[in-house]
Amino acid sequence: MAKENKLLTGILVGALVGAAVSLLDKQTRQDVIASSQKVSSKMKEYIEQPSTFTKEVKQKIDDVKDTVHEVSEDLAFLNDKVNELKETTPQVVKMIQETRDRFQSKRQ
Repeated sequence: MAKENKLLTGILVGALVGAAVSLLDKQTRQDVIASSQKVSSKMKEYIEQPSTFTKEVKQKIDDVKDTVHEVSEDLAFLNDKVNELKETTPQVVKMIQETRDRFQSKRQ
């Protein structure tokens, strides 16, 4: 159990040191500040108007549902095509064999 605590502690310390080192770069600091300001203003907006948050969450859920539905339809289409291919492949192979046999018998 102590090893797991050391591992977790090491990971956390490493992450903190990495974050601190990355903040030495001016552009990174500016990006972090800008992102923090965006998040802060969004949070204030959501606190003042919770219905906005609700609408956005519902919209994202609807978008995900639509995407899942489209992917499901695409997978069903592909499954149908694979099944068709499985059915037609033996027929094509048989037709090619018959054609080959016919041409071979004419050569002899």
